[in-house]
Amino acid sequence: MAAPLFFATLQTMPDPMEPEFTGANPIVEAASRIRARRELGRVIDGTGAEGQPPAEDAEEWLRRLGRSLQDGMKRLNAILGPGAVKLITLERPLRIRLRFGDKRLSLELDDVQQLVRVSGIGLDGEYQFDTGAAVPAMINLSKISTDADYGEALTASSLLKLLAQDAELPRPPHLDGGGPLQF
Repeated sequence: MAAPLFFATLQTMPDPMEPEFTGANPIVEAASRIRARRELGRVIDGTGAEGQPPAEDAEEWLRRLGRSLQDGMKRLNAILGPGAVKLITLERPLRIRLRFGDKRLSLELDDVQQLVRVSGIGLDGEYQFDTGAAVPAMINLSKISTDADYGEALTASSLLKLLAQDAELPRPPHLDGGGPLQF
């Protein structure tokens, strides 16, 4: 009678610390998406224009907001891929257009009243710049004081966060391979 071969079918267990193992785990994958979303928020928040002297008029404030949006857009495009967010600046009268996928945002200067008309992604209304803010920030004058978001400042980072809130980060290439359990 021959002895059974216990060691002939020996397979090594996958190491749970290896990326191949953790990439196939749905909990780890969800946690990495949450972590990536927070990182995206931190990158967008770095769009401030701190330390600048106060602007003279609404046009200068809108230009500063446009520069902050452009800086944040560059950071977002570095993460999401080139051309994910597009910014178009038009002169006379000053207008800024933002595009991300199927979302559109328009900022249009009313030089006479020193207001900015915003339309798109649910932000429709007339806004006035908060001259006491450290970064270019706009307050919606069209909101009623009983609304929940009355008096909330709209900055470059908050605009970009609203645009990119449904953004899907590119799938890491190491997750495309087979998982640790292959049959």
